Amino acid sequence: MKTRSFSCRAINKLSARRVATLSAPGRHSDGNNLYLVIDPSGAKRWAFIYRAKRSGVPGLAS
Repeated sequence: MKTRSFSCRAINKLSARRVATLSAPGRHSDGNNLYLVIDPSGAKRWAFIYRAKRSGVPGLAS
């Protein structure tokens, strides 16, 4: 049985024009955990934020 993994979330929400004109400090989502971070000083950087999923398999103990 084949399973498909896909996300129903919107991606590429920020266009190049929008990134150039944004000036409000904070995190601005582009979709799929990619954010444009704008510092109070106006510096811009991209950040990929992820959470590691824990395995459901317990460890072995003696």
